[in-house]
Amino acid sequence: MIISDWKNMIISTRYFMKLIFIAKEYDVVFVSSVFFNRGSSGENLLLKPMIDSCKKHNLSYVLFEDSDLKGIFDNFSRSEQATPFDFMSLLQIILRKCYRFRKKEPLTKEEFYQIELKISKILKFLFFNRFRSKIFITLNWNNVTLWRKVNPFASIIDYQHGIIFDGHDGYLVDGKAPKVRSCNNLITMVYGESFKNILIKNDKFNFYNNENIIKVGINKSIYPFRKSKINTKKILFTLQITADSPIQTVNERYIETIRKLMLSNAKFLDSNQYKVIFRHHPRYSSKHCPELNFENSFIDFDNKTPMNELLASASIHITFNSTSVFEASIIGLPTIFIDMQEKESLDKIFSNEIFLKQYDYPKKELVIKNYMDLKHVLRKLESNNNYENSCDQVYQWARGFYDDFAETAFSSFILSKIKNNKK
Repeated sequence: MIISDWKNMIISTRYFMKLIFIAKEYDVVFVSSVFFNRGSSGENLLLKPMIDSCKKHNLSYVLFEDSDLKGIFDNFSRSEQATPFDFMSLLQIILRKCYRFRKKEPLTKEEFYQIELKISKILKFLFFNRFRSKIFITLNWNNVTLWRKVNPFASIIDYQHGIIFDGHDGYLVDGKAPKVRSCNNLITMVYGESFKNILIKNDKFNFYNNENIIKVGINKSIYPFRKSKINTKKILFTLQITADSPIQTVNERYIETIRKLMLSNAKFLDSNQYKVIFRHHPRYSSKHCPELNFENSFIDFDNKTPMNELLASASIHITFNSTSVFEASIIGLPTIFIDMQEKESLDKIFSNEIFLKQYDYPKKELVIKNYMDLKHVLRKLESNNNYENSCDQVYQWARGFYDDFAETAFSSFILSKIKNNKK
């Protein structure tokens, strides 16, 4: 294994080796990876209001931040305020390889959970016997099995990142919460009431309820203010080409579809003075992903300008299945969905089953099912007051999913748990 960031590995090793001899106790432990929204100083913008709340109430805390050890996603900056988790991740990788050494077939979910349970017991015994916290707050249920072993009485909270839907492996599949949530008794903090209702309504085994789903909202400073309803003819196209795509042909299929879409509509887009800005996915890597190039004058790429500034400058958003649909809708930006993949593809599931059915996206006519649909959809948006009405509708729709971060709701819940939890 090639380790790309030796500096943080050394810092991480030093911290966790000291835990063998020196006790550490915190009110709150934050756990994340670097693959999240970043501020100008590398801070995690999703966790920032929570950390600010801890400071306000004089709560002690630590932020563990993990990274991919190979450096595939080296375009993400790391927070200087965080303690690198790299050493623990390295040990977990080694132990997983040991447990899977004689296993040729892919692991079942149950087998994977049991291995994680064994690894967590080992790490707890070696490094965390002197480590205490009453609250653990994670993003993407990061190492929740380990934290449950570290402190059986702690409140372990998973803060929503991205979207929640019925069928999401991390939240609810076939009406049942995944074992990593139910066995570790996770509390879920969500962005808005609509996400909360989806979990409770579709849970057939009654794991989710009003006690373990807490609506705290989201740091909306990540997004620009609601834009004025002016069609600037600037289209922001958020891409889904990622270095960690489980099947490389998925990336190649995306690229083929995008090229054909642009080629089929090039004359219309150019003559009608549209500007298309492609934005790569945060997990895109030029070293590990196939290239997407165009020579058309109306097409450009922008991976440097902050996402909120790109959204603020655009008038239309296009995607296959990106969660940027919500980021666009929050400021009243209509999204055109691309739905031209095979019948059971992820794109079709997201656009039809998730956004149109479960989320009831209000502009169901903004779906491209063949290459020439783009031209027709854009013409409809331009006609009469359709663009202005579309902006209003998607803005009102997004408000049910993304509330402003409620510091009072967050701090009240955290302080009550700290008061009642055993060490």
